[in-house]
This record gives sequence, structure tokens and C-alpha cells, in this order.
Amino acid sequence: MDSLNIVSPSPNGKYAAYFDCSGEIRFGPLYYSLLVDNHSFGQRIFGDAHCWSQSSTFLAVQEWLTLDYSEGPITSLVIIDLQQGREAAVARVTKGFVVPETFDDPILVYHTDHAGRTDQHVTLDVMTITEWRALA
Repeated sequence: MDSLNIVSPSPNGKYAAYFDCSGEIRFGPLYYSLLVDNHSFGQRIFGDAHCWSQSSTFLAVQEWLTLDYSEGPITSLVIIDLQQGREAAVARVTKGFVVPETFDDPILVYHTDHAGRTDQHVTLDVMTITEWRALA
């Protein structure tokens, strides 16, 4: 599965996100473990959807909260702040995907997707996030 791994360097080249292919949902997309700037996210699982901020300070990733075919997908949009060593879950979607699109500091645009259909576009100013937690 090494050929399915993804390496995503930050725009300034200082950081890199490594998506290590872990498996595939039945009749669905691949899922990955994540390593960002030598920080492992352990047993957590992620989709390949991600977006770096232009300054390379932030990385928006799609975390999968379940692999259970009957319950999911349940996904969360997680913002990783590499300079401050913290993360925040900013959106959650049941029976669908939350997908980061563009990240023009400090504004992130993402959309939700249900059954291959884009439902809504959302604009988020990351400077308004208050629920940060330290990277474990």
C-alpha cells in the first residue's frame, strides 16, 4: 500500500503531512494514519482531504470518527496549528464528509458532502476558534 501514501509539503516547505494508507472502506474511499512534522496522531484515522494555509501555520484535515459502514461516515474537520502545537475540531458531519477547500489566512473555506452531493459551503475565520487543545 506504500504507493497509495500521500506526502503533502507545506507551502513554505518547513513542514510536511504524511498520510499513510491504512485501508479502504467497503465500496468506499481509502483511509489513512497521519504524521505531521514528526507528530503522530496515533490510532486516529483520516481521509485524504486536507488543505494547508498559505502561511503554512495551519493544516485542515478530515478526520474519520468511525469505520462502521452502518453508522458512517462520521467525519470531523480538524485544524492543526503547527506554530502553537495545538488542534481544534471545528465541524462534524454524520452520514457525510466535511471537506476543506481553500485556506487564505486566516479564512478557511470548507464544504459538506452527502452522497457525493455538495450541500453547503462554510467560511471560518480560524482566529475565532476558542476550543483548542494541545497536540497529544
